Amino acid sequence: MKTIYFILPFLLFLFCFLGSIYLFRIPGDDLPTMIWLKIPFLDKIIHVGIFFTLCTTATSVKSRFSKGKISYPFVLVISLLFISYGIGVEFYQKNYVEGRSFELTDILADTIGCLFFVLWFYIGGFAKKSWSR
Repeated sequence: MKTIYFILPFLLFLFCFLGSIYLFRIPGDDLPTMIWLKIPFLDKIIHVGIFFTLCTTATSVKSRFSKGKISYPFVLVISLLFISYGIGVEFYQKNYVEGRSFELTDILADTIGCLFFVLWFYIGGFAKKSWSR
């Protein structure tokens, strides 16, 4: 039973991370065109949600191995890593994915998702109160 306790968060993170890679590699012409996807800025809201989820699931993996103790620096590092991932995705889309382009607003949405995670973690008091491990 303990094995599932450790593996389940990792599998959830892996599913979210690989899912994001899949979504960000879809060529522009193959993106879904359902009517509800035409809502203004919905793609940015989706970016915010994806990056909030990536940060949350990555931190949950660490939480299982540190008995629930997560430091603020770790939260900031995770956020910075995923902001960097978002920037890298935009460069990848610009250069290698047909029909997709580099959008600063996507990077802004990714950053907002990561910042929401940091605020949620800080306001919720989930992080260990000291800056050292």
